[in-house]
This record gives sequence, C-alpha cells and structure tokens, in this order.
Amino acid sequence: MAHLVYIDETGSVGKGANKQKLLTLASVLVHEDKVQPLAEKFRQVAWKHLGWVPADFELHGNEIWNGTGPWRSLTPAGLIAVYEDAITVLNDLDVGVSYASIHKERLRTRYGGDADGNAYLLALQFLLEKIDSRYAGNKILIADEQKEHQLRAVKMVADLQDWGGGEVPGTKLKTVIDSMHFVSSHASPGVQLADLVAYALQRHWNERDSHPDAKAAIGRITDVISQHTGTWREPWPA
Repeated sequence: MAHLVYIDETGSVGKGANKQKLLTLASVLVHEDKVQPLAEKFRQVAWKHLGWVPADFELHGNEIWNGTGPWRSLTPAGLIAVYEDAITVLNDLDVGVSYASIHKERLRTRYGGDADGNAYLLALQFLLEKIDSRYAGNKILIADEQKEHQLRAVKMVADLQDWGGGEVPGTKLKTVIDSMHFVSSHASPGVQLADLVAYALQRHWNERDSHPDAKAAIGRITDVISQHTGTWREPWPA
C-alpha cells in the first residue's frame, strides 16, 4: 500500500513575494485508500458553505482567507469556518504533513544570487529526504504545476532515486517510486490540501493578521497542522 505525497509551494513568486522571507514546499501524505474520501470531503465543504459545487471547483487557501472567487459572498466568520472545516480532513483521514523551507535572503547572501533560481529544487530535495526517512512504505509524488521547474525537478528526483544526487550532496531515496508527476491543482484535492497547509503556515510565520479573530483562527488552523506534522526541515541556509 502506498501513500500519495501531494506537494505545493508558497512564498516564491507573485504579489507580496518580497514580504515573504521563506520559500516553503509543503506536502500532505494521503494513504491510497483515502484519496477518494478526500475528494468527497472537499465537495461536502462546498455544499455546506455554498450550497453548490462550482465548475472547476477547488479549495484555494488565498481565495478562502481573502473571500474571493466563489467565497466572495461569505462573511469573515464564514470564511474562517470554511478554512477550519477543510483543514479538519487532516484529522478525519489521518493525513501526515511535512515541509521544508529556503530562506531566500540568506540563500542570496551565501551564493551572491547565483542560486536564487534553485530555491524550489533545494526545498524539494530537503522535503523528499525528510519524507523518505520518516515515513515507511512506498510513495508517489504529485505536485502542483511548475512550468519553470518541472523538467529539472523530474531529473533531480531520478538522480536522488538512482544515486542520491541533488542540488547539494544528498541521500538516495529508497521509498519514492516512479517519477515526479505534475498536475493542475483544480484536478487534485490532494494538491489543494497541500496548498491550504502551505498558505496557513506562511501566513502564521509572516504574522500577517492583526484582527484578533483572524489571529486566533490561524492559530487554531496551524495547531491542527502541527499535530499532523511528522517531519520538517528548518529554514536553510541557517
């Protein structure tokens, strides 16, 4: 029996990226017999809070938290309720969490900017090494689409499987089977769950919220995530 390892990133590009010191890859480990129940639970979240399931429906952390997309009509309290209902699938399905972060400024300082484009691959290597050593059983990797990094990531994973070759000297992966697969997030509830985890962690670390209700909610959400975090890598470089 295998675990599907769904991976998403936060903190690298887009609006506000310069205010996010960390690039983080977060993963959720979903046992193969829990993949369909995960999809069903996310549909139940939509029915509960929207009364319908939109076309190309997906749970996206930024949209839920900021009340955009299909969630624009909900109150702040309603948006928090959506996020908390979605994150409780970690409990319901006993999903494992792991993450690894790259400190972008320290990386730039250490390598004079030459390694800035490698931050995603470095985080991926550290994440996979942690997962490989912590969780027993075979694993299949599924990540959100990364047009900039996909070919290099597939090559690096193959090298790690073959002889332990990564962006930096690494260890051979023993439990990661097959290649690394990239999918569109709207087609993968597992990638959506990884996005919810990554967004909440980044928001908590950046201390972006000032309203007491929002601060309390992000604290509750990250508490649930922490209870399921089996392994992580401290931000690198130290």
